[in-house]
Amino acid sequence: MKQLEGFVIKGQEDKVCKLTKSLYGLKQAPKQWLQKFDQVVLANIYIINESDKCIYSKFQNGEDIIIFLYVDDMLIFGTSINEVEETKAFLSRKFDIKDLGEDDVILGIKIIRDGNHIGLPQSRYIEKAFQKFNHLDCEPVSTSFDQSVNLQPNKGFPVEQLEYAKVIRCLMYVMTCTRPDIAYDVGRLSRYTSNPSKEHLHTVKRVLKYLKGTMNYCLTYSGDPSVLEGYTDASWGTYVEDHEAEKNTRKGA
Repeated sequence: MKQLEGFVIKGQEDKVCKLTKSLYGLKQAPKQWLQKFDQVVLANIYIINESDKCIYSKFQNGEDIIIFLYVDDMLIFGTSINEVEETKAFLSRKFDIKDLGEDDVILGIKIIRDGNHIGLPQSRYIEKAFQKFNHLDCEPVSTSFDQSVNLQPNKGFPVEQLEYAKVIRCLMYVMTCTRPDIAYDVGRLSRYTSNPSKEHLHTVKRVLKYLKGTMNYCLTYSGDPSVLEGYTDASWGTYVEDHEAEKNTRKGA
């Protein structure tokens, strides 16, 4: 760490302070670490991804390299094994790193390689969630949301608010990583995190039951061109909460 202003010893301006704690011990350490990593990688002609600031890429002469950083863990992707090895050598000259070889699991997501296809299941993380919330023996269901249920804000006292918030947090991580099929349900149920009712708790646990029956669903990537299609609809008659909010807004206008 650089010497603090006002504490620089004359004649020893080039010296630094040795920290007794590092990345996980100081509040500003993660920020300083990311700034340092940015400085080193960007100086080597890498570009930061504008959608995710922890993804760095370099495309030169048909040899492409992508570095994915998560705190102090990273994945390196490349079209050339030689380029990957050079990237490892470059990083090892700048940082003290440990090469774990070809990855199998990262952040609770398993990596399955099958020819030109890569699958990303999150079954291990989901199974741990069942253990955490005592749902290992729950009966799986085929749909994540019962369309006949009309959720409304809770007018009374919250029911197991902490438990509800923990389940929502877990589901949000699964949703953003590998399971976009539960995005609508999690988004809707997140509205009631501060004051859930028994019905909200029952509904959020239904999503867990759905995951129990679809635990091995995964995102699959291949080199083939693909088209992603999505459909949406609005039902003012079913969602009374949204309907009433819209009416009140119009009255106020």
